Amino acid sequence: MEKGLSSEMRLHLIFSLMMYLSVSVRQLIHLMFTTDIPSVFRRTSIFMGLFESGKNLEAQFGPAMLFSLWRDRGRWPRAQKHLRTMTVPCAHELALQDSNRLINNPDLRIKMKTLTIHKLRTLLHPQKLIEVFKDLAPFMWQIMHTFCASPNNHRRRRAAEADAVEAMGDSDEDVLMPDVESEDEKDWADDPNLEAGEADPDLAILLSLGMLVFVRNRATNVLPLILGLFFKISGTSSRVVQMLSNAGVCVSGDPVERLKVRISEDAIKLAVELITSGQVFFTIFDNINIFLRKSQQRLANTNDMINATNCAVIGVDDIEPFIPADLAEKLALRGNRAQAKPADILPTPEDDEIVGRSFVALIAEIIVAYCPGDGKWEGRKDIAAAVTAMMPLDRPLPPVKTDGRPFGLFDVNEGSKKGVVKVLQSVQERSTLSQKIWTSISRIFVGDWLTSNNLRGARRDRTDDVNAMERLEYADELSAPWHFALQATHMVMRTHYGHAVEDPASLAAHKGLLNRKWDVNKPNYAAAKSLIRHSLIVRIYTALCPVIQGFTLYSQLAGWSPTLEDIQTIALVISNDFATATAARKAQTAGDDWMAHSIYFIRDSLFFMLFEKAVSFADAGQLIRVLKYWGLAFRGVGQHNYARECAEVLVRWRYELTDKLRSALERSWFVNRFGKPGRWIPSDLYLEQLNYWVKRVYIASGSGVTVQYIMQKGSACVEAFRDISHMVANFFGDPDRARRSKEMKFHQDIEALVSEMQRRKFHVVSTEGHFVPAPPPKKTTKKTTADASPRSAVVDVFVKGSEEWNSKFEEFIRSTTYDKELGYPLSTTAADTGSDVLRSGTAFDNTKNPLTFESYADLHGNDGEGGNMGVSALGGGDEFYGVE
Repeated sequence: MEKGLSSEMRLHLIFSLMMYLSVSVRQLIHLMFTTDIPSVFRRTSIFMGLFESGKNLEAQFGPAMLFSLWRDRGRWPRAQKHLRTMTVPCAHELALQDSNRLINNPDLRIKMKTLTIHKLRTLLHPQKLIEVFKDLAPFMWQIMHTFCASPNNHRRRRAAEADAVEAMGDSDEDVLMPDVESEDEKDWADDPNLEAGEADPDLAILLSLGMLVFVRNRATNVLPLILGLFFKISGTSSRVVQMLSNAGVCVSGDPVERLKVRISEDAIKLAVELITSGQVFFTIFDNINIFLRKSQQRLANTNDMINATNCAVIGVDDIEPFIPADLAEKLALRGNRAQAKPADILPTPEDDEIVGRSFVALIAEIIVAYCPGDGKWEGRKDIAAAVTAMMPLDRPLPPVKTDGRPFGLFDVNEGSKKGVVKVLQSVQERSTLSQKIWTSISRIFVGDWLTSNNLRGARRDRTDDVNAMERLEYADELSAPWHFALQATHMVMRTHYGHAVEDPASLAAHKGLLNRKWDVNKPNYAAAKSLIRHSLIVRIYTALCPVIQGFTLYSQLAGWSPTLEDIQTIALVISNDFATATAARKAQTAGDDWMAHSIYFIRDSLFFMLFEKAVSFADAGQLIRVLKYWGLAFRGVGQHNYARECAEVLVRWRYELTDKLRSALERSWFVNRFGKPGRWIPSDLYLEQLNYWVKRVYIASGSGVTVQYIMQKGSACVEAFRDISHMVANFFGDPDRARRSKEMKFHQDIEALVSEMQRRKFHVVSTEGHFVPAPPPKKTTKKTTADASPRSAVVDVFVKGSEEWNSKFEEFIRSTTYDKELGYPLSTTAADTGSDVLRSGTAFDNTKNPLTFESYADLHGNDGEGGNMGVSALGGGDEFYGVE
């Protein structure tokens, strides 16, 4: 060979000779690594050696160069199918280098002392961990990916079938496929997850590498720590966590407990930052009761109850910060309610007109949302959008993500005036602000009626105290919407539950037909709300069928294809003929209590839906408008506390608030977790959800349930826990699913009830003995005569409430008006009584709300997502969400 040839020319000559002699690359490589020729053996050994002085991995280890070229030339996917094994020294060195890079990377180490909620959420961002592991350990990732993702016989067969079908195109000829399956193929075919492609090899590789590096170096703990927290807060027992820790899947229980403390401290720190930032915010708090050792309730009474107060701080957007002048202006307005008149709390003709249009829009939305066969309507999406636009709006808030920050638990029972004062003092102390700064401007405190009433009572008792802090002049109380909705649910049930035998139009009759098993003496919010909504939809469709010419059965609606004009016309007819007090009085005058009761129920339920719609879009104007009507209804059924609270809101809004404070209070009613339109919820429901996570989900087990434990590790951190748990579950392939009951056949239930009401002709006024007698009076008088006419159990609670307010309004104003010379008057409260006409022999007879809300379905839902009339904006489950 001629001297002076370049290396490239020599290599070309070698490959020319190989081609001339028909020697393949595989044959040459096989000879090089299997021959006993000393010179060849020596050269291949040098090639396989490790030279640590090399500048990079390829210079240090020859096979690594081949691997890199193999991958970079684009032949790696093809080569994966044929890769079976690698030389042990090569695999060992590459794996060791990958492992060293992983355990030495600071991003994969979490130090408890410097950990924050933001950092924890960032570390678990989707795909971030996978990208980090891929970048630091490419060799190990590719090897494990080959092991996990290589197709088996079944997958290859399915791919061949797909390719064959694609190759046939639009041909009508049948594609012949083998009918024989091996046992291995049957196993794969029977696995629905693998068939649907749900098994992600990247997740298995990530977990495996996380276990390997954690076993080698416990400081590389990002994934094990996150998984340990996930297992712990999800209720995994300590023994299981310890077993998983021994296997390297997660950390043990002790680091998780320290992590809880750190997250709680950071959560409180974030709330303090909001308080001290100068931004307008409101503080919401409520009592939280946890029954300890309930199973041990015996004569010795070893059970106990934790009575504490949970708290959150929530920012208010688009409001300029308060200044001391604002507080002075607000204090100057005290006592202006003395000018109030009864008309201030009564609906106006304008209110009636707007409510009438709102009812038409709500009825139209019910028709569009739940009509069978609506998926076949031409232009259904356009119809649904147009129907949604029919709803009158007052002053809805723009969709902005709410900045809510849990503030943790206080070891104070706020269920009294003394307790509320202690909570306010504790909030001030935890905020790190001095009393002088804390009391220099208005501070908004949100809660239920009891919280607001106690705060007003404490302020009344401290009018002449030593300073602004003790006089509570800075505190602006606000009753939040969800508790109004809870009371309204009780009001509807109390008014319309009735008796199934005597009144087929009652909720009791529908409860029996729907075969609902819940106990009327221990009702819960979700069950009651579900029954109300089912019954409302049934009555709307009972009225709908006769309006459509020629339709006599509910099943005929499956073939109905209306236009937008048809729906609007029908909704207007139903609203006028089946949802007004005038129509109900007309039916009752004719002697048809069944139809009158049904009409009153439709009207009262539509008010609840209107309230829920207003909350879902944060429309304070509509919400206040509904409170005018509910103020009458609450008084009519004997729920005087919330009747007075409705009047308190209406009078205070009109006479005693500055524009800035009024706007801030209205914004304090609503919370939007997602920043999306139609997904607002009440602020007190947000806190009740936090209470649920504290009491039911992220609660310690056994003797660990103490006030100190909850304050340090289980209250301020629950929002972060909820996000982390959600992110981990979604990251590892557990998608969000609606939690509505899968057994409930919605349309079958509706059809059964509609058929029953059509059989009894509820949509036609009748004089055929449809009188519903009221229960006999509890106390009889000597003046009772034998010819006394029987009373009807069907009453208009709005009219009854209006009559009672005529004699109570002046007393309400007199007992709540501040006098600049004398201070607040002595408070007097009306007796908490209700009409015995509404007795049904159930827990609803009690004017104090008997509805419980301890379950997930009571407090959670889709937060109004989707546009189905703001369903679940007030909690109560999501069984009506997304019904097609």
